[in-house]
Amino acid sequence: MTDQPQQTRRRVLSGMRPTGKLHLGNYVGALQNWVKLQDTHTCFFFIADWHALTTDYEDTARVGDHTVEVILDWLAAGLDPQRCTMFVQSHVKQHAELHVLFSMVTPLGWLERVPSYKDQQAQLANKDLHTYGFLGYPLLQAADILVYHADYVPVGEDQVAHVELTREVARRFNQFYSRGAKPLLNEPDVLLTKAPKLLGMDKRKMSKSYGNSILLSEEAAALAEKINNSVTDRPKLTDKGSPDRCPVGNLHQIFSPADRLAYITKGCTQAGITCVECKALAVESTEAHLRPIRERRKEFAAKPELLKKIIQEGDRSAQQSAEETMRAVRDAVGLFSMESFEQHIPRETAAARLQVPQAAGSAQNEQERREIVTADWVEKVSKATPLRKDRPQIFITRKGRKVGVQTARAGETFTFPDRPLNVLVLLAEENGYLHDYVLPPKVVQDHWKSFARENGNVTVELKQGAMVTASGEVPVQQYEGDYSALQ
Repeated sequence: MTDQPQQTRRRVLSGMRPTGKLHLGNYVGALQNWVKLQDTHTCFFFIADWHALTTDYEDTARVGDHTVEVILDWLAAGLDPQRCTMFVQSHVKQHAELHVLFSMVTPLGWLERVPSYKDQQAQLANKDLHTYGFLGYPLLQAADILVYHADYVPVGEDQVAHVELTREVARRFNQFYSRGAKPLLNEPDVLLTKAPKLLGMDKRKMSKSYGNSILLSEEAAALAEKINNSVTDRPKLTDKGSPDRCPVGNLHQIFSPADRLAYITKGCTQAGITCVECKALAVESTEAHLRPIRERRKEFAAKPELLKKIIQEGDRSAQQSAEETMRAVRDAVGLFSMESFEQHIPRETAAARLQVPQAAGSAQNEQERREIVTADWVEKVSKATPLRKDRPQIFITRKGRKVGVQTARAGETFTFPDRPLNVLVLLAEENGYLHDYVLPPKVVQDHWKSFARENGNVTVELKQGAMVTASGEVPVQQYEGDYSALQ
């Protein structure tokens, strides 16, 4: 494994639809490259189960089974949950959320011009693909990529247009919502994958739908049968052939050692060996490569709890990363959230609320800041209930009550000298506003001894509108803005 620090690596994202067990075309076309990338990049690999519905929405009975089959093949081929993040697309809801936001700003014409839109409609004429899911799947694909700030997407030449659309979507979204110099979403680059040519056993493209594929998990006997029954490039033994045009020759090119490849290449092109011998050697070379993969797959399949844990941890890691992006996106778009609640209070209401004085922002230290906040609060409440300063943070009412006024920012504790008080005022700063809890003499007297103490000081913690004391939490929200104890 490389010693390259994780944080300096560029991010890569890619996915596969769950259509069942993977075949050698999937392996040499993508998976083999993914295994290498996990040692040089921060990789996110996902089961694209939502994408599977774009063309197969009528029959979803085996999507779950196929998802597990793909995960098993990934692990067997060498993807390591300690070196990459593997997850299920539908388990990370942020993909769908970002997809919805993209659909609001993306022109319809952008989707209609994607090359595969009309191509697949023609190829799959027996299916009704006049749905938004099929038209809009490039937007979901863009969300898959951009929600992780992927730097690269490993693709073949036929997928470059999809990544370019993703770049355009990111650019348009940034134009509307980026604030400042840094773009909200980065534009990914393609990482072109040069996959070796691999024909199916009938010389067509290898595909499960053609019934001409070799599974990554193929048992030895089935593997031998498929290769021995495959079509070759030499109809007659006297014909000269070419391994480039032959599915058996392709297997040698991928899985045979150099000396064996040289031997069959010479024998094929010069009609010096029989196809039977060539096939037997291909079975041997391919089986040598697939055997350890097949055995690892069986080991993982026999440990369902481990498999479940791997999926859950991958989902959780992906969710955390995606949520970081979505928090920034929601804020940039201006969507309401409870975290931003204070910013959305109607102006007429906000004007009546206590605000942290602007002067506090220029304080030289924390003590000066507290004094500024306290003095501003005392000035405001003294208009109705005059307070006279006795010493720092201590004031006297007209009736002679001793009032301690303490301030703290959100998440901090209030710390002040352990001296008797009649009234305790806690000024809690939060998002530029002040919550002023004016605790009357009875509350102070009843709970004074249960406050925590350290080095001659009293410490008070506020937690969701309640004081935390040794005897439990004491609700104080009812005292906010109640100045009757200052009379």
